[in-house]
Amino acid sequence: MNRATNAEDRTRQIAGAALLRLAAGHLADNDPAMICVDRTCDTCGQPHGRPKLIGTDLHASISHSGDRIAVALTRAGHVGVDVERISPIDLAELASGVLGIEEHANSTTDFFIYWVRKESVVKATGDGVVAALERIRVSQPSEPPMLLAYPDRTPLAATMTDLHPGGDYVAAVTVLATGPIIVTEQTWPSLVD
Repeated sequence: MNRATNAEDRTRQIAGAALLRLAAGHLADNDPAMICVDRTCDTCGQPHGRPKLIGTDLHASISHSGDRIAVALTRAGHVGVDVERISPIDLAELASGVLGIEEHANSTTDFFIYWVRKESVVKATGDGVVAALERIRVSQPSEPPMLLAYPDRTPLAATMTDLHPGGDYVAAVTVLATGPIIVTEQTWPSLVD
């Protein structure tokens, strides 16, 4: 394991937790220090589950990649957000674990758009890493974002939106609710200089 990467990941996790509390405190009109975040997994009881904001009516999701941290908050329903840095990959090797038979990535960017759309859905459902991404179908990268099929959860009401994290990043957010859902993106000042 690369200790620098682990230290960087830990810094992003801490910054993400702080950003979540700041944003939730703002929306709940409460002191961020008073926001109680429970990460207990509904399946195994370990502290890696979807964040629950105890004592609020807010649903939350956090993602980080590179120098981007995404926090999604809503009252509309369970939410999932994913942000990924577009990086060189072996497309042929990774595609079979992410893309379904009818899904084709013509570029690395297309692959990552599929990836963040699917990850946002499995985070919203709470299925996370146990979900078979290649079985979940989403719209093509050139089309408006949409969940087309989620095995064993049909029909699943979901509203998906592509986000604009800038640079060489892509991101998506999914809310398990039918529209209209208005997504507002905000860029927050750096928490760490």
